Amino acid sequence: MMSLRISRTAIVATLMALPALTTPAATDPNDAATAQTVQTLASVPVAIFNFESTAPGNPEFGRQLADILTARLSVYDQFTLVERKHVNEAIAELQLSLSGLAEAGRSTQVGRMIGARILVFGRAFAVDRDLYLVAKVVGTETSQVKGVIAKGKLESDLSPIVDQLVEKLVEGLGQWVPQLLPRNEKLESPIEALRLELAGKTLPTVAVIVSESHMRTRSPDPAAATEVKKVFKEAGFEVLEADKDTLEKWTKNVTLAGCDIVITGEGVSDFAARIGGLVSCAARLELQATRRDSSRIVAIKRTTRRAVDLSETIAAKTALQSAGHELAVALIREIAAETTTTPEAKQ
Repeated sequence: MMSLRISRTAIVATLMALPALTTPAATDPNDAATAQTVQTLASVPVAIFNFESTAPGNPEFGRQLADILTARLSVYDQFTLVERKHVNEAIAELQLSLSGLAEAGRSTQVGRMIGARILVFGRAFAVDRDLYLVAKVVGTETSQVKGVIAKGKLESDLSPIVDQLVEKLVEGLGQWVPQLLPRNEKLESPIEALRLELAGKTLPTVAVIVSESHMRTRSPDPAAATEVKKVFKEAGFEVLEADKDTLEKWTKNVTLAGCDIVITGEGVSDFAARIGGLVSCAARLELQATRRDSSRIVAIKRTTRRAVDLSETIAAKTALQSAGHELAVALIREIAAETTTTPEAKQ
């Protein structure tokens, strides 16, 4: 066991090996010309490679971590995740070690092979009773390199550590994309695009009431409903808190003030498979948006999503969250199509 431990001196060396935020960008001779023709991207292709892992107790953790990160990041529609099969095939064909991915020529070559513009790879290792996850992010066209670190206890549930890494990656990618991509491109997520589209419009107030269940165990916390509320709020809507009792009042008294659109539905998740130490779950979500005053149905949407994790509960929740995100964006587009612009905005 001791052979798997790393000294604190090694941590310092690992952290220092992470690239500085001031890595020089590739010089673009056409900067002056391209600055006037900036291309807006709705998403950017990202490839996640197996992590190197010396963490005790699970020799497959590096591969599992890459699978989990792929599932978690797929919830965010500003990223298009490259299939893991293509990623592994590229590594095998090039006979490339993870340490070589940060090299300018290598990262460009790998990116072209698998259609990725951003590469994510890293290490998982233990120091004393702590587990460190170190991820590097490389722009395949600019050779810019960034890094994030997550830390947790070895004996604790690993899902919170993975959550921490995902949150830092998403936040970091949002800040770093202007440096990771060529200077004449910028990333604008679908939610940001919707927010701009809705600017100046009188938005209806919204309430979300979705029942959720997992077939094998009780799944706490409404993952799909929470994600739907989050997306609506980020798009600029006022979201009212409500429960099933409130819904019954609305159905009996349509003149009850306070809400314009009620989003109702049902989400269910179930165990799908166990794959090499990971649990796969599938989720089905159906949502309906209804005008409270007239009982008119604005839109009906449904989808099925899958996710993997070390925990069945987290995999089920991630699948429901992913389904909730997809349908929330679809519902907002339907609502936006019939929402009027304010007189002030017209002027």
